[in-house]
This record gives sequence, C-alpha cells and structure tokens, in this order.
Amino acid sequence: MGFFDFFRKDKNQRQEDTVPAEKYWLLAGGDGEIVEPDWPQVEQAVKTAADGSAGEFICLSCLNSDLEIESLQALGEDGLYRVEALPPEGSDDYGKIYVNDGVVYADALAFFKEFWEEKRVVGFRSWHTRKL
Repeated sequence: MGFFDFFRKDKNQRQEDTVPAEKYWLLAGGDGEIVEPDWPQVEQAVKTAADGSAGEFICLSCLNSDLEIESLQALGEDGLYRVEALPPEGSDDYGKIYVNDGVVYADALAFFKEFWEEKRVVGFRSWHTRKL
C-alpha cells in the first residue's frame, strides 16, 4: 500500500456516502425524541403542549422526504398554540418559517393529523413568514 492509498476511501465507503438517507418520522418535545412515532403519541404530544407547563414545545418532522413542508412544530400555552411550518433544507423556501398564532387545540390537532396522514399542510402559504 502506497502513501496516497492510505487516504483513499474504499469502494464501499464511497457508495455509503452517495446513498440517500432513508425517510423517517421524528417527534420531539419536552419528553425527548421518538423515532417513528404512532398517531396516538403525536396526538398526546399536541395535547400536552397546550395543557402542560408554559412554553411546551413539540416538533413533528418527516425527514429526508422531499416534501414541501418537512417539519411542523407547535408551542402551546393556556390552551392556544403557535404553529410553525418549516420547509426542508435545499428547497426554495428554506430559511422561512410559516407562522400561525392563536390556534385552538382542535385546529392544531387537525394540522398535525393532516401532516401525519397526507404529508402536507394546507394553507401554510397564507400564514405570516419569518426568516431563520
């Protein structure tokens, strides 16, 4: 083996570097992270965000999915939510946060359910936007 061979990646390593990552769901909140959560876990997290302590935060992401919105997150307090939709890195909208304030529980749950089942968030483009 030559000196420069030491620095070369083997064929298997080069293939691993080019294989796209698998799509998966991630639920994150005050209780930690759950990879591949089921719907009852997501539903409970949304409920806990508004019923729990002030400023409880949850985030549901469908990662490596090439969706228009990759993450939906909510911050709850006193029964109301601030819901945010985040586009994936690499998209034209990356760096924007679509914000919907003052959302009641039923509507917040509907946003999360639609994202969970349909992998989309209807109407997010009409929400206020912020830059990261």
